[in-house]
Amino acid sequence: MMITVIYYTSNREDEAFEQKIRERLLDSIGGLPLISVSQKPIDFGKNICVGDIGTSDLNVYRQLLIGCEAAETPLVATAEADCLYPPQGYFDFVPDDIDAAYRNKNLWVLKPRWSTFRKKEYSLSAQIAGRKYLIMVIKRWFAKEWRRKDILSREELRFFESDLPCINIKTGSGMRDFVGTEENVIPVERLPNWGSAQDLKESLFGLINTHTS
Repeated sequence: MMITVIYYTSNREDEAFEQKIRERLLDSIGGLPLISVSQKPIDFGKNICVGDIGTSDLNVYRQLLIGCEAAETPLVATAEADCLYPPQGYFDFVPDDIDAAYRNKNLWVLKPRWSTFRKKEYSLSAQIAGRKYLIMVIKRWFAKEWRRKDILSREELRFFESDLPCINIKTGSGMRDFVGTEENVIPVERLPNWGSAQDLKESLFGLINTHTS
């Protein structure tokens, strides 16, 4: 196995919601090795609990670094506690260069109050990277006196596009509720593999009222 899935969480999401995310993640990764780095103990792959250190960009990268250093495979895939990943085309992506980070351009966002999926350009939440390369990049970011939000500039990133989309669910409980979406891409009510936005929300949250905004 060439790739390890690194799941990192601050455990701020509703536990029932996050449990559904974890169950769907297990279905998507099959038999791939899984390391979870959490702020509360969870029974999920090889768990590393770092304690209640808080929610911040700094701690996201701390937890991701811990997961990368614990992995043994050449590649790592990020998985976040508010994201859904397709059963193929993401975790089985094979990059051309192991000394690089690739982000999935087939990424959409859904909020509980929305009735549609909205397109996001790319995110750390949908990334496949060389393990040693990512460790180097994170440590470089820590060493800088001034740190931008992302560990990599756009010019340093590479991209791929899975046949089936990844979905970022913005519940309002995570680090940021605001998310930038691509204004030139029309929101859609349905996506391949995931069905309608309404049905997906009901499966994650139960029956809820939604309003487009």
